Amino acid sequence: MAEGGNLISAAPLSVVSLDKYISAVRAVVAKEMVRRGFSVNETARLLGVTAAAVSLYASGKRGGELVAKIEADDRVMSIIKSYVDALAEGGKSAVLDLTDLAQAVRNALEAPSRAEADVSLLIMERIKLEQETANRSMALAYRSANPLARALFMQIAMDSLRHAEILTTILDYLSGRIKADEIALTEEELRAVSEEEKGMRESLAALSRVEDPLVRALIKSIEFDELKHYELVRALMAVKPKRARPS
Repeated sequence: MAEGGNLISAAPLSVVSLDKYISAVRAVVAKEMVRRGFSVNETARLLGVTAAAVSLYASGKRGGELVAKIEADDRVMSIIKSYVDALAEGGKSAVLDLTDLAQAVRNALEAPSRAEADVSLLIMERIKLEQETANRSMALAYRSANPLARALFMQIAMDSLRHAEILTTILDYLSGRIKADEIALTEEELRAVSEEEKGMRESLAALSRVEDPLVRALIKSIEFDELKHYELVRALMAVKPKRARPS
């Protein structure tokens, strides 16, 4: 009983539960943002907490049982990491509202059958972000009179379109619309491509000494692509492709 005879009504269990998820998700998001390269101060500003709180989140000194449960679930962490990746790509200025993300995390943990729907929703949102980035970068490329800047913006646009295409394929695979069975390539073929990509990356080493910042940025982007190609082929090799038939 409160002063004046007014009853103190208890908050609904569902609201309390979601509030707990929001707090836990905030802790995990803070840690992921710092890991992704956000400064402690920027993370604190976007999450509406103090820098000291972010430092505690990042060090794992503040969290609790629910945070540990979230971090132990690969499906849930993929949702949160996708959210932080989209945040890093798209940029935000206002304090983040984590309600929807916390709801998705709760659904994934408490109702596993709905987890795939939540992941699909996040993938679709990311596809939209990639398409928007591609359109914006292409517009900037057409506006710029600097050919190197145009090349840079066009690369961002092409990368974003490729990301959207990859995410669409992943979405189709997760929904069962397409299958991913055998690679139908031999281990020897993949190893040859792997070595080729490694050599391509090494051949760029001399070009990295160019002083022009735009040229260096473009060369660096090619180098990153070659490294990415190498890692992708290595990942394919881990799927255990078929061995070449003896001649």
